[in-house]
Amino acid sequence: MTPVRLQPLLLGTAAVLAATHLLGVLFGNPPLRHAEVLALLALGAYALLGELPKPRWVVPAALLVLVVEAYRTAPAAINHDHDLQLLLPAPEGPSPSPVMLTDGLALTWAPLAVSLLLLGAGRRWPIAHQPAARRRPVVVGTVLATLLFVAYPAVRLSELALDLSAREQSNSTSTDPAWTTVVSTGSVLLAPLVLGLAAICLTAVLFRRGRVIAAVGAALLAVAALPQVDLALATVDLPFGTGRNFTPVSSFVITPPSLTVAPLPALAAAIGLIAYALLAVGLTRAGRRGQTVTNSPQ
Repeated sequence: MTPVRLQPLLLGTAAVLAATHLLGVLFGNPPLRHAEVLALLALGAYALLGELPKPRWVVPAALLVLVVEAYRTAPAAINHDHDLQLLLPAPEGPSPSPVMLTDGLALTWAPLAVSLLLLGAGRRWPIAHQPAARRRPVVVGTVLATLLFVAYPAVRLSELALDLSAREQSNSTSTDPAWTTVVSTGSVLLAPLVLGLAAICLTAVLFRRGRVIAAVGAALLAVAALPQVDLALATVDLPFGTGRNFTPVSSFVITPPSLTVAPLPALAAAIGLIAYALLAVGLTRAGRRGQTVTNSPQ
């Protein structure tokens, strides 16, 4: 079977495996533990069989990073003695270790590495087709998307600061200063924030290079960074009575009982997988168009 005929088969296999993984996330009972790993490997094989922009190793290396993270976070075997599995790492009471930047980085290192890797290489890729996207609309869109994305963690951090400040004024007992908790929470949110900004910049670069499909994938990667903000908040040990507006966090970090639908984690996983698929497909297809434009007479 020729590579051209094998590529659609690999893409269809990746789609089936991704759907299997999403069903496992949705119902909390994965039919195939490493379905996400296999789906990403199929995407990597699809990319290798196509014509990628130079250097050719960038896209496979990015997918390899995702494979490593998917294998590391593969769901454990279901324990039928316990229907409810809490993944929230911060118990009530004092935190056993100080909250650090690495707590947020542990959640986002793989998509962040992919965004930075593609962003660094994408600035040197040729334009896939003429005419290229105009610079001014791309810049305006990038600025607006950046402001909208930064607003979300800023609002969540402001809510926490107001709650802590009100608690300090009403409580005479000695507690940690409010600014200490706010600073530690801000350090945890830094990694998801950088991920979103890197994905937005990658979207702009891909649009300017005429790789529209890959640019849509990068934009979805920025959207997928928003749940990471909530997951990062879940690592912070907040004082009792604060964080009352952080209810979306529990929806993302609690694995439901069997046969109980968990739409938010499934939606977050679906956005991420679709983003990776669009990036792989868009960059593979754009490689042929980019080479055609480069070799055409000026």
